[in-house]
Amino acid sequence: FCARRGKTARVINYEEFKKALEELAPKRFKDKSKEEAYEAICQLVAGKEPINVGVTKAKTVGAVERLTDTSKYTGSHKERFDESGKGKGKSGRENIVDTSGYVSAYKNAGTYDAKVKK
Repeated sequence: FCARRGKTARVINYEEFKKALEELAPKRFKDKSKEEAYEAICQLVAGKEPINVGVTKAKTVGAVERLTDTSKYTGSHKERFDESGKGKGKSGRENIVDTSGYVSAYKNAGTYDAKVKK
């Protein structure tokens, strides 16, 4: 099909597809005439959709299953995931420092300006 489409094109239209089938038919059915071979190859592709051949599927067996189960993580690694097992992103990987100047347990943070203005 690469010979039927342009160098920069990623897809072919129906007319180009039919021309490609005409070229492939005699190669596939060598013992038949050109017209018979074209009819036979049209019957092969009739009613079928494109398939992805050789696509690998992810396997979850053995160690892979254990490593992807976030409920079994301990220590600092378990802090990287929320309750549902979804990753927290950067906040799960790094300790983000609060540089506001307040102690972490201080309850009246951010109220200083309101007190001073009165």
